[in-house]
Amino acid sequence: MKLPLASPLLALLLGTSLCAESTRVITDMDGRKVVVPVDPKRIVCMHGVSSDRITMLGKGANLVLGLKPTPWAAHLYPELHNLRTVMPGSGGNTELILSLRPDLVLYSPNPGEAEKYRAAGLHTACGFSAQKRPRTLQAFQENFKQQVRFFGDLLGPAAKARSEVYCRYFDRKIGAILAITSRIPPSKRPTVYYGGRSGNLLSTQGRASVMDWMVQVAGGRYLPAAIDSNFAEANLEQVMAWNPDIILVSGWGNSPEGVRANPNWAAMRAVHSGRLSFIPTGVFPWEYASGESVLLAIHLAKLCHPDLFRSWDMIREMKSFYAEVYGKTLTDRDAERILQCLPPQ
Repeated sequence: MKLPLASPLLALLLGTSLCAESTRVITDMDGRKVVVPVDPKRIVCMHGVSSDRITMLGKGANLVLGLKPTPWAAHLYPELHNLRTVMPGSGGNTELILSLRPDLVLYSPNPGEAEKYRAAGLHTACGFSAQKRPRTLQAFQENFKQQVRFFGDLLGPAAKARSEVYCRYFDRKIGAILAITSRIPPSKRPTVYYGGRSGNLLSTQGRASVMDWMVQVAGGRYLPAAIDSNFAEANLEQVMAWNPDIILVSGWGNSPEGVRANPNWAAMRAVHSGRLSFIPTGVFPWEYASGESVLLAIHLAKLCHPDLFRSWDMIREMKSFYAEVYGKTLTDRDAERILQCLPPQ
């Protein structure tokens, strides 16, 4: 009797793939046992940072659908030029995804989203779950590296080796920053607000988010940690009451002129004291758990404690990171333009 083809669900229930040479079972970042291809050649990313991880680990050519590459990603990774794109946060169009014949769909949990992909017979894996984000700084560091290693394991030996390079770099730099900032008492830590997600200054990241942890690493006190949500909404009255020492604004869709032209924001201490800063976007926006989060930590440390990190040269750090981790060469001018939130020339 001819047996039916194995579905991902059936293979999962059996605890292994019925085509062992082409699929395997792994644990994704939502803690689920999932069946994935051994060598996924065509990957759909419905989660932005997942596409960043794949690009960072040298497999950008395998992406067939994902977020529109940033200007710097397109400049440094020309293999992304033909990528089909989706809007950030949009639910997946199953018919479109099926037409692309993907080997794997990566997602971040939204109600019903993963279920519809699996119902269509697609292999799926979760690259990040906000509901399971770590709640201590040490757990965050381990979880961040776990995410990178998850993608390294998913994408094969070359990517796995690159993921280990990244994790060693992460440990070295974050450890060096914490060796300085861990000794700073709360009274000496500047208060920090971050906003500007999707162009809205009140759209922020809350407790246990990447921005919360990176500000802590940098020696600051992160004010939106009062809101227990990964992506959060502040209100203007609260931000004005906080009157932060430092205001960080996403460089993705915002301008200094727009902030300073708003009288409510212009009146805040951070703005009139010159401590309004815009977060760069390189291969990916630095504040969204991108591979460049290491650079974000250095950038924030220099903003929070310029005297303690005076000898840390941001241009040199960026060139070293891109060369060692991404295998890409940046000129001084390239690095300066990224820091200024400008596209490549």
